[in-house]
Amino acid sequence: MRRVVVAVTALFVALGGAVVVGYLLLFSALADRAARAAPADTALYVNAYLQPSAGQQINLFGLIGRIKGFGDAATLESKIDEVAGRLLGQIGIDYTADVRPWLGAQIALAVAPGAGGSPPSVLVLAAVKDTASARTALPSLFGSTDISFTQETLRGRELMTSDTMSYAMFDDLLVVANTPERLRAAVEADADVAPSLADSTTFTAAMRTVASDHVASVYVDLPRAARLPDGQQLGGFGTAALALTADADGLHLDGTAPFRAGDASNEARAAFALGTQSSTLAGWMPRTTGAEIVLFGAAQSFEDLEASLAGNSAFAPALDALNQLRAIAALGLGINFNRDLLPLFDGEGAVALQSLDADGFHGQVFLRPSDAAAAQESLDRVRSGLADRGSRVTTRRLAGTTLTSVAVPQIGTVAYALQDGVVILGLDAADVAAGLEAHAASETLASDDRYKEPFELTGAHAGNELWADIPTLVDGLAGIFDPGSELRDILHQIGELAIIATATDDRLEINGLLTVR
Repeated sequence: MRRVVVAVTALFVALGGAVVVGYLLLFSALADRAARAAPADTALYVNAYLQPSAGQQINLFGLIGRIKGFGDAATLESKIDEVAGRLLGQIGIDYTADVRPWLGAQIALAVAPGAGGSPPSVLVLAAVKDTASARTALPSLFGSTDISFTQETLRGRELMTSDTMSYAMFDDLLVVANTPERLRAAVEADADVAPSLADSTTFTAAMRTVASDHVASVYVDLPRAARLPDGQQLGGFGTAALALTADADGLHLDGTAPFRAGDASNEARAAFALGTQSSTLAGWMPRTTGAEIVLFGAAQSFEDLEASLAGNSAFAPALDALNQLRAIAALGLGINFNRDLLPLFDGEGAVALQSLDADGFHGQVFLRPSDAAAAQESLDRVRSGLADRGSRVTTRRLAGTTLTSVAVPQIGTVAYALQDGVVILGLDAADVAAGLEAHAASETLASDDRYKEPFELTGAHAGNELWADIPTLVDGLAGIFDPGSELRDILHQIGELAIIATATDDRLEINGLLTVR
């Protein structure tokens, strides 16, 4: 199963990176066939069409044509074959021989939570345009897995099952599962013996909120994913649906997550209300930042989530581990998690990444808590608690504030500063200093067009956000991730990714954009 999941993941990555996305121009339009074979208890459903409308095709071709080597329509197909072949060849799959001849116009992933503490149930569903070619390719595709399959028949379908991976070929669909039970459930759903995701009114209602003419979509049943009882919301949220569409300025991601305030706790309502605010912390991030994420009300959301899962036996081990960590922090480090750390995250919080290599993370955590004076007291208590237990504390003045470094034996170093109500945390003093100096010199991400322009195109810039400059991020991860020269060249021609999640009266509106340079 691992080999097939890795293969499908590679296909999705290639699709999102405008590699395999070129095939969107080569197939005919298709309804959501895979949803009819996904069981109704699916919590996460990701679907990619390999053919949108004519308008979407034109926009996609325009975007792909900006990428070096993909502008010539005559060579587009062979170029994408070459790149996809190299990607899948790294995991032992011959794309040209074993995938391309039969792969149809849709590929989907359906995930459901496992029973009790068991792993999630996973289905990969791929449309088949040539059943004969697919049946010919299956022995090669699955033969090198060293898995012994058992053949069985259900509802007229031939199933090949094992404890680690199972698969079946329908007339127009290849279905791969990580358990025999999940494959059988897919057969039952497709035969209309059991409800499918397509039969779910919750799913159909959620998908009606997004553009019907889309390239790809994502559906999430949040309470089901969290294994909550039927009817219970997760922090006031039930489902979320998003759709990916192509426009002249890039790939747009738009969707909604309805919020039911009456079903939410006080903490969840407080976190949701903060999502109407505009982010300010980009004004502290160095311009060399390659990616950042901003969250409002993380403390309130954490408290609500912990309370929601407290009565769920499936999450008992995780909650026990969290309580153990609290005890270790209190006894070993002198830190009271709920009193000293959690309040720091009750306002705006952000993580900025400059690089990640063999030396570790280089970037900052920025926090703007609701009470700056209380935050200073919390930081002082943490510093004193660590010092009392053998940590070495050093301080120096920089940019008009005190920069504190704490070397914790057998753990490492952490540094922090508090200025103008903003806490800057880093794994070394140089990272914290970079944030202070960038803000003092007004050389921050907030003043950079790479950051500003994508958000201007997404609409209202308020609430939680995710931003990445793809070329800068790829270079920043070079120490731990080497995509290869050809894929690196392609990624360097992708622009910025910007996603915003803004709270309104009764829903979270999600808007995003991936640009192509």
